Amino acid sequence: MEPGVRLLFVGGRRGLEADLVRAAGLPFQQLPIASLRDPDSRLAALAHAAVLPAGFGWALERVARFRPSVCLTSGGAIAYPVVLAARLLRVPVYLWEGNVVPGRANRALARWSQRIGATFQGTELHLPKAKTVLAGNPIRRSLLRWRRDEARERLGIAEQETVLLVTGGSQGSERVNEAIWIALPQLLRRAVIVHHTGLAHLAGSEERRSALPPELRERYKPYGYLREEMGAALAAADLVVGRAGSSSIAEPLAFGVPVVLIPFGAAMGDHQDANARNVAEVGAATIVRESELSSGRLSAVVLELLDDRARLGRMRDAAKRAGRADAAAAIARDVLALGGCR
Repeated sequence: MEPGVRLLFVGGRRGLEADLVRAAGLPFQQLPIASLRDPDSRLAALAHAAVLPAGFGWALERVARFRPSVCLTSGGAIAYPVVLAARLLRVPVYLWEGNVVPGRANRALARWSQRIGATFQGTELHLPKAKTVLAGNPIRRSLLRWRRDEARERLGIAEQETVLLVTGGSQGSERVNEAIWIALPQLLRRAVIVHHTGLAHLAGSEERRSALPPELRERYKPYGYLREEMGAALAAADLVVGRAGSSSIAEPLAFGVPVVLIPFGAAMGDHQDANARNVAEVGAATIVRESELSSGRLSAVVLELLDDRARLGRMRDAAKRAGRADAAAAIARDVLALGGCR
């Protein structure tokens, strides 16, 4: 952190953010309103709008007391009170957009923002071009410190092994897990699998592991949640299977690892599909639609890639070109400059 910089994190009631922010030693303030659970529901939107005045009053008091030089937000409907309070108090706003196609809330917030950082090329087509820059997705420095040799040593994987990392996001994905579980006997004969299952699915993974033949059992490494070890898993991997959220894409690319993307079919505005197509177009990913997802389909795609070393090499090169390991530092510099802090 820059010397003399103070941070105040304002977040919602759901998700892991409160625990993660406090664990990082940062002050956390919880908005007195719930995040919008179903953005496509008109009734939910009206109910959310009804409580925004209370949220705005709360945010105005907090912003006035903290007196920030700049407001950084990833947007969403829950950000309205804080961003509006910041602008009323003449605090400049930096909006970070994680998806190729912004949602309605972020398109509205873009009008109140002085600077917009986009993760993907093409996002500027949906936002004010004069204010939008390609910034990438910030990635924790603690993840990026890992190197392939030390990562494999930490995870107990030999250097000559091919490694497949499977993840469904921080809480895991039942659909992805089921497809991998069924395909384990076939895939494990070709690769060691590091499986980020989600805490709720770890017991199921352990049961599958116990049922494997002894010669395959040690090649399957399930984890309920990977925090700092996610960096080790990414550094060790030759291929990643995962969802198509912004971080799920940015982290493998920062390590130069190609991806098999399974866009979440119920994602708002189908934004994960747009993210996946963007990465596939630059040659760093291949896509398996959720509607097509089965153990046979996923296994065939993964094995085809692992057996085609030339293609996998081209995808790795494309991933290295697309990855932005320096995104966090670049965004921080931009935010500080916007706030006149440097």
